[in-house]
Amino acid sequence: MTTSFDFNPLVSPHREDPHPFYRDARSRPLQMSPTLGAYMVTRYEDLRTVIDDPATFSSAAAVPKIYSNAPEVVEVLRRNNVPETNAVVNEDEPAHTPVRRVFDAGFTGARVRAMLPTMHATADALIDAFPADGADLVGGYAIPFVQTVINAIIGFPAEDAEQIQIWTDDQNTLWNVLAPVEEHLAAAERMGAYTRYLQALIDDRRAHPREDLLSDLVHGANGFPGVPDDYTQCIVRGAARVAGFDTTRDAITATVYAVLANPAIRERVLADPVKMIPKATEEILRRDAPHRGLFRVTTRDTELSGTSLPAGTPLLLLFGSGNRDEAVFPDPDAVDLDRPNVRDHLAFGRGMHVCPGAPMARAEIRVALEHLTQRLPGMRLADGFEPVYIASYFFRGLESLRVSW
Repeated sequence: MTTSFDFNPLVSPHREDPHPFYRDARSRPLQMSPTLGAYMVTRYEDLRTVIDDPATFSSAAAVPKIYSNAPEVVEVLRRNNVPETNAVVNEDEPAHTPVRRVFDAGFTGARVRAMLPTMHATADALIDAFPADGADLVGGYAIPFVQTVINAIIGFPAEDAEQIQIWTDDQNTLWNVLAPVEEHLAAAERMGAYTRYLQALIDDRRAHPREDLLSDLVHGANGFPGVPDDYTQCIVRGAARVAGFDTTRDAITATVYAVLANPAIRERVLADPVKMIPKATEEILRRDAPHRGLFRVTTRDTELSGTSLPAGTPLLLLFGSGNRDEAVFPDPDAVDLDRPNVRDHLAFGRGMHVCPGAPMARAEIRVALEHLTQRLPGMRLADGFEPVYIASYFFRGLESLRVSW
C-alpha cells in the first residue's frame, strides 16, 4: 500500500478534476485513502462485485453517522433530540425491504407524471425571470427548479424552501467528516429546529394524509406499514431531501455545460431535442456522475482484486471512476451521444440500493433542458466562463454556470 496515494475531494487538484487520479487508481492495486479512512474502489467490475454482494459488503456505513461526530457536536445533537440519520441506503436485509418499499411509493411512475405540470410551470417561470442578457443556471435555474420539485414530492410548504435548504446543507455538513468542528457545531444546533419542524409535519400528516412522501412514510404504502417518526425524519432529511436535491441539481447543470461546451453535441440537441436530450442525459450521467460514491464495510474476511480485506474493512465506492473505466466505456472522457452501453453507468447505483428517485431525476433533467433549448436556442457559455466545482464530500457539481444569449 502506498500511503502517499491519497484522495481528498475538497482540495486541489481533486476538487477541480478527480479523473486523472481515478485513472491512476484504476491501474493500481486497491488503495487505502488515509484522508477518508477507506479503501477506494475505482474499477467498474470491482464496483459491481461489491454492489452485487451485500452479504459480504454491508451498507451499514453507506453514509456517515451524524452521531459519530466530535463529542461536543454529539452533545448538541442529543440536547436537541435530533435522531440519527439511518437512511434507507444504510440498511441491509431484512430491514431494508419494508422501508424501501414504503419509500418507493413517493417516486412511482404515477407520481412522476403528476409532477410534470409543476416541472414545466417552474421551468417557464424561472426562464421568464432571467435577466435580458444572461443568467447563472445554477443559482437562477437548477437550484430553485429542483427545490420546487423535491419539496413538493416530500410535502414541504413552498414558502419554506429557503429554510429547508439551509437545514439540508446542515445535514450535508454533519455527514462531511472533513468539515471543521465549528461548522459541525453550528449545523447541529440548527438541526434541533429542523427536528421540531419535521415532527409538526409528521403529526399533521397523521391526522390529515395527502398525496406526498411524508404521508406514505407515516401511513405506509405498497402493503407495508408506516415507519416510526424518528425514522421518517431521517429518511426525509437524508435519502429524500439531500439525495433528491444535490444530485439532480448537479446533473442538470453538468448536462447543459457539456452540451454548450461541445458545438457538435449542441447542434444535435437543438436539431432533435426529443431524441437527443435523453441521450445527452444518460451520457453525462455516465461521464460526470453527480454523486461521488458511498461507503461499504466488509462483514467477513474477503478479497477484492487480489487485495485481502479483513472483516470490518471500510470501502469507498467511487462511481464516477467506474463510469469512466476504459475497460467498459471506450474513449471514456469523450461525450458520445451514441454510446451503445451508456445505460450500464452507475450514476444511480445498482442492485438493492439503486436510487428510487432515478425516474423522477431523469424527468427533471429532461424538462429542464427542453425548456432551455426551446426558449433560448441561442444560449451559449458566457465569455470567459471557466468551470469551478463545489467543495463537496459526496457530490460533484458546478458552483455556477454563466450563460448568455
